[in-house]
Amino acid sequence: MKNVSQSGIIDRQRGRQMIKIQNLHKHFGSLEVLKGIDLEIEKGEVVAVIGSSGTGKSTLLRCMNYLETPDEGRITIGEITVTAGKASKKEIHELRKHSAMIFQNFNLFSNKDVLHNVMEPLISAKKMKKDEAERIAVQYLEKVGMAKKLTQYPVTLSGGQQQRVAIARSMATEPNVLLFDEPTSALDPEWVQEVLEVIRKLARAHFTMIIVTHEMQFAKEVADRVIFMDGGRIVEEGPAKEVLENPKEERTREFLKISGRKSADGESVVIKKSRNFKDMLPMFIEAGLEFKPDDPDPEGLLVCFEMLDKESGRRIGGGSLAKAYGEFLIRSVAVEEAYQGKGLGKKLLEYMIGEAKEWDAKRLLLTAKVPGFYKKLGFEVIPREDAPPISDCTSCPRFHNGCDSEIMRLEL
Repeated sequence: MKNVSQSGIIDRQRGRQMIKIQNLHKHFGSLEVLKGIDLEIEKGEVVAVIGSSGTGKSTLLRCMNYLETPDEGRITIGEITVTAGKASKKEIHELRKHSAMIFQNFNLFSNKDVLHNVMEPLISAKKMKKDEAERIAVQYLEKVGMAKKLTQYPVTLSGGQQQRVAIARSMATEPNVLLFDEPTSALDPEWVQEVLEVIRKLARAHFTMIIVTHEMQFAKEVADRVIFMDGGRIVEEGPAKEVLENPKEERTREFLKISGRKSADGESVVIKKSRNFKDMLPMFIEAGLEFKPDDPDPEGLLVCFEMLDKESGRRIGGGSLAKAYGEFLIRSVAVEEAYQGKGLGKKLLEYMIGEAKEWDAKRLLLTAKVPGFYKKLGFEVIPREDAPPISDCTSCPRFHNGCDSEIMRLEL
């Protein structure tokens, strides 16, 4: 395949296959998340992977460096090929050395400053001496504009700055390919552009990158190729501009239409994942959920979901997913009153259900103040005697006796 840069000049660094994935399958229990993925990526190519939540995008990246173990298929990065079910620890270790993952939640060491966060994999994994590791760490922190923050700790940095440090840490190990798992989804809107600009610079420097993203305009600008995934399969792939502006497949057209849709009041929204439960408490309380300002995080909290007005960056809704009592639980769902009646609650809940499937949830439980809303989405009321103790409702004398709240479940 011939790759041409945006200027029309053939990139001499390309034309050599860097990644080859053959018949890749992955199950979580009875749920098949990847259903026979075949993919080839050339050296220096930037590929954006798009699709709805729960379609296997992140799982694909995690299987590529064996953060998740695939059930079937072959993965080749550079000169290293690993066959699922037959791979030795040594082969997996060699494969991992050829790629680096940039996570949506940064995964920085909270007890190390910026410099030592980047030095750590150089010393522990590549066995470098400290002075050499420091020199290389500073070099890559300069590339992402963080050289003036060497002695600061992650807690003192903005989300955008933390993600730039995470990118520098991955680049410093000099992998063959960078894997970005929704690198801006955990960021407040004001920090998104600074991270995207760093990735743009990497693209101009011809780093081989696979980027799972919901930023369609960014994908159009940066990616050589876009892959649309749905239901664990690659439905469509091709040049970024062609796929995003003139998709051939009906399912791709439907997805792009939904992704670009405005809510009824003309404001677009975005959902990001975070751990900011305490920041969301005032909104939950205002919405009438039974929380107090000093309440701790829910037991077994896995992830929070924040719905943001994309233009202003203001939080207008949110929810949380937890696991306790052996069950996956939706602990809270709320949308500000001014934004209710526009389908945003349904959009938020569907996103949360998709995320629960990524965690291999077989069913979801929740305590519903408005059971009718959840019934429309397939939830059913659990008889009182069958309900696990996921809330105080089961011990409250008003449960099913003057209170409208119900404990409900959804089979996934």
